Amino acid sequence: MGPIATLALLLGVLVVAQPAAAHRVPTREELEELAGATGPPSDPACVRGLISTVDVRWGAVFATHARGCPEIDRTWVLQRDTPGTPGNRWRELRQGIRFGVCSRDLPGIPDKVGLDLGVCAPPSRRVYVPAGSTLAFKPARLRYSRSATIENVRWSRWNGARASGRGTFVYRDPYGPALRAQVIVTLFAIDLCGSDRTYLGAQLAPARPQDASAIGAYRGRWYRQCPAVTGN
Repeated sequence: MGPIATLALLLGVLVVAQPAAAHRVPTREELEELAGATGPPSDPACVRGLISTVDVRWGAVFATHARGCPEIDRTWVLQRDTPGTPGNRWRELRQGIRFGVCSRDLPGIPDKVGLDLGVCAPPSRRVYVPAGSTLAFKPARLRYSRSATIENVRWSRWNGARASGRGTFVYRDPYGPALRAQVIVTLFAIDLCGSDRTYLGAQLAPARPQDASAIGAYRGRWYRQCPAVTGN
């Protein structure tokens, strides 16, 4: 085989190997059908729709807040029988503001379809921890309270039922000297923030005997809520 033919073959393989496009935008007629299946029926001019390319029996409709449209945050997940079958029509599976884990929030929808439409997902493989208004993976800094943080954290264990690491507990007193002590941080109580598995419990312990009295008042367990951006 010559070099040109070899190159053509390789290019052909590359083209074939490219992934298929995710979901698709419905035609005007399809959007009218999708909007009409939401309860109550939506104005097609006030929503956008998607049809899954992973499984064409699934679709979603999203409120757009276009001018003159209702000021609502709403997502509708729809399903139908295989296209071409008699009586095939869209019907609503569920509606809500947002969804998290497919198996919990949208029973019956496959994970791959939920990801394709952007309406739900399987639980994350990674475990995160709240950090302000976001979620963080193995952060070097944790907030304990308004005046206290754990700095320069180095994690020795993560992603299991518990995570553990060592860092410096820093308490900044506006009326006195700052407190600094070496601590061991333990994270636990995994729960879901949307579809992200998240440590919501934490506890401190002294890393050195001489620091035991310094952090005695801070050794209790404390808990975090999911960041507001997740809606939980």
